[in-house]
Amino acid sequence: MKVLLLDRDGVLNEERDYDYTPGTIRLMPGVVDGLKRLKNWKLFVVSNQSSVGRGLSTRKNVDACHARLRELLEKEGIHIADIVYCPHAPDENCPCRKPKTGMWEELAARHDLRAEECVMIGNRDSDIDFARNIGCAAFRVADARHPMSTPPDACIADMTELADILLETNRSRVLALSGAVAYSARMRKAGKRIVTTNGAFDMLHGGHLFLFQEARKHGDVLVIGVNSDASVRRSKGDGRPVEREEIRALKVARHADAVFIFDDDDPREWLKKISPAAHANAESYGKDCVESGVLREIGAKLALIPVRADLGSTSAILLNCRA
Repeated sequence: MKVLLLDRDGVLNEERDYDYTPGTIRLMPGVVDGLKRLKNWKLFVVSNQSSVGRGLSTRKNVDACHARLRELLEKEGIHIADIVYCPHAPDENCPCRKPKTGMWEELAARHDLRAEECVMIGNRDSDIDFARNIGCAAFRVADARHPMSTPPDACIADMTELADILLETNRSRVLALSGAVAYSARMRKAGKRIVTTNGAFDMLHGGHLFLFQEARKHGDVLVIGVNSDASVRRSKGDGRPVEREEIRALKVARHADAVFIFDDDDPREWLKKISPAAHANAESYGKDCVESGVLREIGAKLALIPVRADLGSTSAILLNCRA
């Protein structure tokens, strides 16, 4: 059995700051498309609803909201197998409020669930800690409103990206280095110009997507090298990467023609093998970047791409989350 454990507010429906009017419930972008694609997964909602314990709402109101959520999803052919929630305030020290595991124990007993078959999707540390406590994988919907200190297995923009990862939609584009070399040779033989770029691409964001978009302007086929977990740790320290290399490669593959993972600290060795017509690098590295000598040797153009800090950076995201 494949099982999704889904937080509610900010994951399935828009977060509404204790507004428990069923008519105000709106599904998050990507929920319908993503969950439709995951039709072979069983869906459960696991939610903290402390508004009851805080005296801001009632169980009746929460249940009405859940009924409305089910209605919206059922109209799209998406079935929620069960919904459990904790109504207690944080200071009640109950056994069911995430990250404690009471709700999981209830669901597991009722539906014969096993943690190793589950993936938890949330947007707060309590969701990720809950997943760690029960022993399942944890994905986090990016949400700047909620500080992040517990790293998930992957950060996702929405349920469509979740489906891409779980279904490995772009797996065919993730190659070994030898496969990327062979692919590039075939493309050159077909008269295509190869453009390459590389990076950690941890917590893929708008700044990365801008780099990919601009890189494509310098060739016909985009081949991207993704730094391995070990090489990221060597350059950025033990706290990085946030996401495993396999996840990072799959996410990058949505935006490239071919992707490979490499363990070197810089791309010089594989640039000689792939021999692109152009290599894109962030403008901040300058024309005398470490790749420049190899690029001259193989007759490739160095394309320096402006850094768009306004579109995001992983370091800034992590700094803001942990502030």
